[in-house]
Amino acid sequence: AERDEVKRKSVKEGESVTLDPGVTKNPHDVLTWYSDDTPIAEITGDQSKICTDVQCKERFRDRLKLDHQTGSLIITNSRNTDSGEYTLQINSSSRRRRRSVSSVKRFEVTVIALTSLTRRTAAAAEATPISAVTTNRSTASTESQQGVWPSGETNETNYQLN
Repeated sequence: AERDEVKRKSVKEGESVTLDPGVTKNPHDVLTWYSDDTPIAEITGDQSKICTDVQCKERFRDRLKLDHQTGSLIITNSRNTDSGEYTLQINSSSRRRRRSVSSVKRFEVTVIALTSLTRRTAAAAEATPISAVTTNRSTASTESQQGVWPSGETNETNYQLN
């Protein structure tokens, strides 16, 4: 079997990662993806199987996707436990030659865990209005400030100044 060098991928926890083998898939190819030597997905012609055993289903919980055109494996909503080696074995056979050729593509995936502080900071950043509120401390009145949120919604808030 032909072996390529290891492709390294880093992704933040919660993001998707695509493992693209960079090959042209032929109709008679059988592509089998492994995670740390355990089979997790297979493409045969236009058919595919993802996580056929209980352990795989529990670990990935519908977060694996296959691209039939490219043979790519997509891991959505990545978790720290997704870190590790992923291997794609491609078995190509030609009906004319009756010979099988296999190649192996290897990926090392590192999922960077977000700390609880990072998660709170990210959540706070999403909830912070884009336009800042400015006030004049010398006036004791009620001002109305309208902020625009990242989603495009507006939020009108009244502030009582003391």
